[in-house]
Amino acid sequence: MGAAMALTRDVELLASLVAHVRGSATDAIHESIGGPLSALAHRVLPQLDGLTPEQQQIIAGVLTSIFRQAADLIEHPERPPGWTFDDPLVLQATGRASMSVAAVLAQVAPTLDGLASVLAGGGSFCDVGTGTGWLAIAAASVWPAASISGIDIHPLALQLAARNVADAGLDDRITLRSLDVCDLDGEHDLVWLPGPFLPAEIVPAALAATRRCLRTAGWIAFGVYGGPPDPVAQDLADLRTIRSGGHPWTPAEAIDAVTSAGFARVHEVERTWNAPVRLIVGRRP
Repeated sequence: MGAAMALTRDVELLASLVAHVRGSATDAIHESIGGPLSALAHRVLPQLDGLTPEQQQIIAGVLTSIFRQAADLIEHPERPPGWTFDDPLVLQATGRASMSVAAVLAQVAPTLDGLASVLAGGGSFCDVGTGTGWLAIAAASVWPAASISGIDIHPLALQLAARNVADAGLDDRITLRSLDVCDLDGEHDLVWLPGPFLPAEIVPAALAATRRCLRTAGWIAFGVYGGPPDPVAQDLADLRTIRSGGHPWTPAEAIDAVTSAGFARVHEVERTWNAPVRLIVGRRP
């Protein structure tokens, strides 16, 4: 009992951090708890004030999404796997968390045979499973001249994405569509596939569709979970992935899948970033 109760300290500390970040951004913290909340948030993350607002929102998004998914696990352990959330807070938080992927892709692109130059010069990036559009918005900032498209099959997420894109003033840069990844079309220079959200049985078709819509020498970026080297953290991530309807890919499995789909130069990029993602890339021959 004592060990379990001791864990509540960390839960409440993280909740204080999230509440401080989200409340500060919207000026929605009651004056009675503003001071204590700020002190606790800075105790958790002393470098908080040195982070950009976007970095703070990414952290808050990751933690909020995990908290809400954990609550869903407590309340509905009988629920079949699948990304069925209709809570705007969960959808927006998960989207905010995905923004870090844009920075990872921007860091990796210069190592992929001129991909960075192609995107900087007006290439095309496709965000599969765009959700509420935050990754697409971040990508539009990273590559200001590129055309950005986002696809998803979640109606509410796409509604929220449209509002987020409009609020960011990016309607002319980002195209959002209700489209299954297996029906992916168009011509793109880089396609992001979120491995943890893709059921294993559709991945071969998703990879085939991606290969068809990539321009010659275009690249696929297949993301798999990449947390700390901690067996417990990995088990928790696998559980979260399965409940979300995805497959807990290992890098070796992902490399095999991408290679089998006909991509060339498939490899895992050496991880030099803090975002919880490992990246498998491959080039259309």
